[in-house]
Amino acid sequence: MDKAQITVLRLQGQELAPTPTATTAPTLIPGIPPELQQMGQAALQGLQQALPGLIPPNLIPGQTAATPALPAQPRFKNFVILQQRQLTTSDADEELKDQILDVFGDEDSFTADRGNCFYPGLGISIIRPNNPTPVDLLVSFSCNQAMGDGFRWPYAVNGFSQETHQKLSEIYQQLWGQAVPPGA
Repeated sequence: MDKAQITVLRLQGQELAPTPTATTAPTLIPGIPPELQQMGQAALQGLQQALPGLIPPNLIPGQTAATPALPAQPRFKNFVILQQRQLTTSDADEELKDQILDVFGDEDSFTADRGNCFYPGLGISIIRPNNPTPVDLLVSFSCNQAMGDGFRWPYAVNGFSQETHQKLSEIYQQLWGQAVPPGA
């Protein structure tokens, strides 16, 4: 594993659902009864459907504008990738590789103490020489556990010891230049 290619990914563990904004349709002409205004809006919308583009967007009060499509965000194991970095052969990166392999290669790094949740803030993909199948790890700091993909987890438990949590937090700090954010 010392010669393995390692890519680390800063992940967004919890995706925030877009919050819909409630809008009330303004009146077309003040003083006109709501029933007549609804009929007028229906007629204008029918005209817009019959002759698309005739009425400019947002001219009809209460009309919803087309929402621009957001580009798909890159994902790792279905979690949004905020940043990623391949560890190189530089001395600093070699030290990080050794630290990562030491943590995940030692059964004493893990305990049964873990949360009943999983919001990973860190992903690690390891490709071993002469084996194209990656070993992927997801690290949830807030839930105090790791999970593997592409291999059978080698230990009976996957929660972090206090020392492991501290080491992984330091690795995160070295990788991204910031402390582990809440919820990661």
